[in-house]
Amino acid sequence: MINPLRFMTNILKQLATAAASRLRASRLPTLALLLLLMPMPSFSATQGPAILAAPPLGERWFGIYFNGERTGFVRTDTREVADGYLIESDSSVKMSGMGFSREASVRESYIVNRDLSLRSLDVSQTIDGSPMRLTGEVTNSTIKVTTESGGRKKTKNLARKGPVFPPAVLNLLPLFRGTPAGKKLRVSMLDVEAVAVKNVNFTVVGSETLQGTPALHLRNDLYPFVGNDIWVDAHGNTLKESVRDGWIETRAEEEKDARGYLADTALSKKDMILDFSLVPLDRPIDKPADLKRMELELSGFPENIPLVSSPVQKVERAGGSKLKVIVDTTLLPAKAGQDQGQEPDMQKFLEATGRILATDPEIIRRRQEILGNTANGRAAVEKLVRWVAGYVEDTITDSQTPLETLEKKTGNCQSHSRLYVSLARSAGIPTRFVSGIVYAEGKGFLYHSWAESYVGFWLPVDPTFGEVPANATHIKLSEGDSPDDMAPLAGIIGRIKAHIIRLDY
Repeated sequence: MINPLRFMTNILKQLATAAASRLRASRLPTLALLLLLMPMPSFSATQGPAILAAPPLGERWFGIYFNGERTGFVRTDTREVADGYLIESDSSVKMSGMGFSREASVRESYIVNRDLSLRSLDVSQTIDGSPMRLTGEVTNSTIKVTTESGGRKKTKNLARKGPVFPPAVLNLLPLFRGTPAGKKLRVSMLDVEAVAVKNVNFTVVGSETLQGTPALHLRNDLYPFVGNDIWVDAHGNTLKESVRDGWIETRAEEEKDARGYLADTALSKKDMILDFSLVPLDRPIDKPADLKRMELELSGFPENIPLVSSPVQKVERAGGSKLKVIVDTTLLPAKAGQDQGQEPDMQKFLEATGRILATDPEIIRRRQEILGNTANGRAAVEKLVRWVAGYVEDTITDSQTPLETLEKKTGNCQSHSRLYVSLARSAGIPTRFVSGIVYAEGKGFLYHSWAESYVGFWLPVDPTFGEVPANATHIKLSEGDSPDDMAPLAGIIGRIKAHIIRLDY
């Protein structure tokens, strides 16, 4: 069903080969090899599936797990089009083990006929930093596929004798065909990784219950080296897909949970979704730290996502899914005391929350130690920002509490920002946690968290990089650090692109 699952299984084969080599050398069995050599369990088939007339429509989310640890995600979306369906998916995964570490981000788009047979495809994938794109369409007797990689194009005509199906619909076919329990179904699939047509055999194991939900258990030989089991509900929704008795699993998830994970992982800049979350830019930005004013256009911005502005940032819709964004740090007053007017409810920017520990004794003690007798708001802000940037090493980690950050002296941008906001609020400086995107030299825009402190005006600061004020490549997209506050980010990640209109230094 899911491209990263096939990717991970291919790597699993490499891991198994490596394990076998080590076994021959050491004569000591490994758990991985034992798992691969154990026979698959047998199941009794007692009931056949109902016939399904159409695929389930709408968006679905999945988590990918390796050895019980989450290592990626998948989002699929199915919509009706003329005489068929459009099936799209975004996915990203990273797998490590036994000396291997590989990453893949994939975007797939298939148009299929009413019987789910392939009509056309557009697949973009980045594996270990190397991009490749496949486009193609079905003709009377062939599938014409064009591969673009490394600046070169290559076209290949794949012969076909009957209908060929994309990987995205495989799990639906036994239900579409009404294959009874205990029987096999053989179909032809387009393997987009090998750019070839291959046969896949399905067996309908029977009806079961999966976590209280009636499910149909299927098995296929998509990965001949290991077993592949699938559970789908009566509507054709995949509930779980398991390779080698759960060594690699794809599990259906609630959208809210999946999007929260996606936003948190993007802000943590974890490798597993770095390629997916990167916001492409049409040209590089020279000397971003010296930039004073930036004007650009964001395209692909969902119309239902609210816009966020600030004293240095102006955002307006430019038609459809396009935004015009101007960030101008010259608009900041030269010094504190030039009050731009407080918001009605400034008290909320001084309060402690579940993850902003402004009243914790250790936070207060550390703040007193850092600031001493410093009383001026702007001077205190600068001291706290630079202390956090120097004390906490920037690492790719899961988000943690400010106390854990103090103890470990490491953390991601969220950890830096939560610690800074906690310290600033404990000093009586109204401060808010903000998130959005920031330019990373040689890459593009990455998702990032920083802060804004009120010193007579809202001053953007970056406690990860020690910037006061934060440079003009910081584009704010949300305020607040709760999952609900950052929910808009999850609706943006993987969708937007940036085009530079003007840069001023």
